[in-house]
Amino acid sequence: MVKTVKRMNRHVEDTLEQIQNTLQTLNALGLSRSIKNPIISIDGQESIITWDNHVSGRHNSGKAFTTINQYVSIYEAGAYQCILYDGSIIRAYLKFDRNIMKQESFLFWPSPIFIPEEDIDELGIREAVNIYVSTQNSTTTELKMRSPIRLDFDPTHEKFLHPSTHLHMQHHECRMSVNRPCCFNTFIKFVFSNFYPDKELKEMKKLETLNYSGFELQSDAVISI
Repeated sequence: MVKTVKRMNRHVEDTLEQIQNTLQTLNALGLSRSIKNPIISIDGQESIITWDNHVSGRHNSGKAFTTINQYVSIYEAGAYQCILYDGSIIRAYLKFDRNIMKQESFLFWPSPIFIPEEDIDELGIREAVNIYVSTQNSTTTELKMRSPIRLDFDPTHEKFLHPSTHLHMQHHECRMSVNRPCCFNTFIKFVFSNFYPDKELKEMKKLETLNYSGFELQSDAVISI
C-alpha cells in the first residue's frame, strides 16, 4: 500500500521491495502466521517505510519494553509486519531523506508462550495470553523468559550512553553499540541465526543485503551485524 503517487527514490524502493520479498519468503517457508506489507509515505524529499497503522509514540515500546502487556498491545493493534510461526513479532521502520537513510528501528519481540493460532483466532490474543500464562507453573517449559530486541539508528540523539546505532534488550534504557545501521535482511538473518539456530534454512542464507552509504564502522561497537 503506497499512500502517495510520488516517485520513490531508488534506494527507498529497493528497501521496500526487500522487506516485501523477505516477508513472502518467510511465509512460503512456513515461518510466519501472518504478514502485512509495509506502507510508505512520501512528503517532499522525505520517505518513511513503516507499518500500516503507525502513530508516533504508540506501540513503540518505551518504558513498557519487555512487558507482556506491550507484546499483547502490539499484536492486538496489528502494529507489525510479521507474526512468526511461534507468535513472535517482527516489524520495521525506516526514514529516508532523498537517498540517505536517517533513522531505522527493527523490532523482534519473542512470544512469551506458544499459543496455537486457532486459540488466538477464537479467544483473541489478550484473552489467550491470560489463559495460557495463568495455567503455567514454575516447572513449565512452555513459558519463555526471552527479551525483545530492538535495533535503532538515530544519529540526532547521539551521545556517550546513546550511540547512533544501538541494540535494546532487557531494559528500555539498555543501549549496546552496534557497528552501523543495517538492512532488513541483515536483521532477519541475525534473528534466525541467534534465536532459531535449530532452523537450518538455506533460503535464509540466500537473502541479499543492502548497504546504506555514508556510515562509518564504529570501532568501539559491542555488537557487529
